[in-house]
Amino acid sequence: MITINFDGMTPEDLGIKHVTAEVAEARSRVASQVCDELRKAGLPACLGTIDDPSPGAKIEVELLEDHPAAASVYWQCDPSVHSAYDMSRPDGGPAFQYFIKTAGHVQTAVMGILRSAGFTVERDDMDPLAL
Repeated sequence: MITINFDGMTPEDLGIKHVTAEVAEARSRVASQVCDELRKAGLPACLGTIDDPSPGAKIEVELLEDHPAAASVYWQCDPSVHSAYDMSRPDGGPAFQYFIKTAGHVQTAVMGILRSAGFTVERDDMDPLAL
């Protein structure tokens, strides 16, 4: 569970609620199944977060009560792509544009793989890099 401290305020003080232990366990099982299905399809996948710099699919268990999904899937390109982001350009430069396009193509493939395995998958309206 994430612990946040905003001048002594707890997440609950801010209206942030976490799922129960039972729901967290069920969501963890779903995330593991998602990871297994992506691996069966030949994609590198692991349970983790977008903060993990290794390339591949990152399946993150969603522990906030109001999150509609059990897990989110993020695609991480090779770290060299992220480090090539050009802050002097409004579009981030060619390496960033490559990442955006590649991530979109991979998202489409991941959606198809997971739907074929029986999962309900949607793009995340709040995070364009997540499913």
